[in-house]
Amino acid sequence: MNTSIRIVIAALGGEGGGVLGKWIADMAARAGYVTQTTSVPGVAQRTGATIYYIELFPRTEAGGAPVMSMFPTPGDVDIVICSEIVEAGRMIQRGFVTPDRTTLISSTHRVYGIAEKEAMGNGVGDKNVIIDVAKNNAKTFIGFDMQAAARRFDSVINAALFGALAETGVLPFERSAFEETITLGKIAIESNLRTFSASYEMAGAQQDGVTIVEPEVQSPVFELPVATTEEGRALMVRVASFPACCQEILYLGVKKLVHYQDYRYADEYLDQLQTITTLEAGGDYELLSEVARFLALWMTFEDLPRVAQLKISGERFSVFRKEVKADQDQLLGMVEFLHPRVEEFCGIMPVAMGRFMQNSAFFSGLLGLFAGPRNVRTNSVFGYAMFYFMAKLRGTRRSSLIYKIEQAHINSWLAEVVAAAHTDYDSGVELARCGRLIKGYSSTRERGNANLEKIIALYKNAKLSGATAITAARNAALTDDEGEAMAQFELGLEA
Repeated sequence: MNTSIRIVIAALGGEGGGVLGKWIADMAARAGYVTQTTSVPGVAQRTGATIYYIELFPRTEAGGAPVMSMFPTPGDVDIVICSEIVEAGRMIQRGFVTPDRTTLISSTHRVYGIAEKEAMGNGVGDKNVIIDVAKNNAKTFIGFDMQAAARRFDSVINAALFGALAETGVLPFERSAFEETITLGKIAIESNLRTFSASYEMAGAQQDGVTIVEPEVQSPVFELPVATTEEGRALMVRVASFPACCQEILYLGVKKLVHYQDYRYADEYLDQLQTITTLEAGGDYELLSEVARFLALWMTFEDLPRVAQLKISGERFSVFRKEVKADQDQLLGMVEFLHPRVEEFCGIMPVAMGRFMQNSAFFSGLLGLFAGPRNVRTNSVFGYAMFYFMAKLRGTRRSSLIYKIEQAHINSWLAEVVAAAHTDYDSGVELARCGRLIKGYSSTRERGNANLEKIIALYKNAKLSGATAITAARNAALTDDEGEAMAQFELGLEA
């Protein structure tokens, strides 16, 4: 008795999962199969992940039309195709992949979920664990970086998935039928066919037992660039005076600070690092590297002028236009989602004025009328002008309340790093790495500052003895947003 072929496609938004499903259905229909395709939109945390379900049934002269399911049944799926490795993990978790039946085809690249991005520390899931699970739970597993194959030919990942599917031979169609389907689609035919072919060959190599090694990006030997301005050349001379092993990170810090504020601000950054250099004794310059990295990030804190500056950056517009594949003559609209607080408005005011407004119930209430969620279109005259004039306020940043607050925190941190390094170099390095706690803005940044102050206080009160204890405290602070792990850590010190 003839049975249907059951296929699940799990894809993220913009990856052509719907087109891939249509290609499969159209190809089967031309070969005389009855087809049915359904889709179920997924969760926003996975950038609009969607499950597409396809059934193919061979058309026969005898009997009526087959009855097909609207959604896959766990344990009853022949082929699972995933555009990203975590999607493969989700399909395995839901029972759609079984070792006695299912061919699993998945790209092994990562698209990070919201939970991974918002983690205080490193919340990135280990894709190698999922790959091992996939190998053990699928009858056949084909997995390599298909996103890279697609990008090589300026295509979309669905063409790479289609090529891998063709090579497995699990569908009763020749390679020519797959290629004909792409051609009949009349969309980016040349690039899609080249992506299809590259993926087909890689899937074949993997089927033959060849391990597909994802190429490592080799970092070129760093050389200080030639500055085009007098101020820039003076900064490059200063950077060149530091140890060669640290010059790249110092250059990146200087570049970021100049863009953020001005040349003098970058000069102040190098002044701070000059002090750190005198503490280096071993020659590996670990302390200098860590302070340089986190100090640059901290000094470019995200106040309202910085947010506005980034929102209307020409580079950002170019990247966005490229990502959505918009032509230069096409109109492109961008809606910015903002949620400023009263504290952010007061922060850009002069110190005395900002403190007064923040402490005044009347004026805080007045500013509150402008706070809260806002959607602003940067392609409108009003929206762009608002961001433009807000970005210009960076010229008054040094006299602002938020600048004074952040500089006080920075100076406190640096003073403790220097004091610790004088007596115990490794402890100084670990305190420098605590700069990792300072990130983001609003309540996230306030929480990071509070945790750093706790760690510094614990160290000054001799409750943290040595680098290992400082590392443990930092890890506790990075464990959760609620501060429960840090509270438990502090209780452990008291006990």
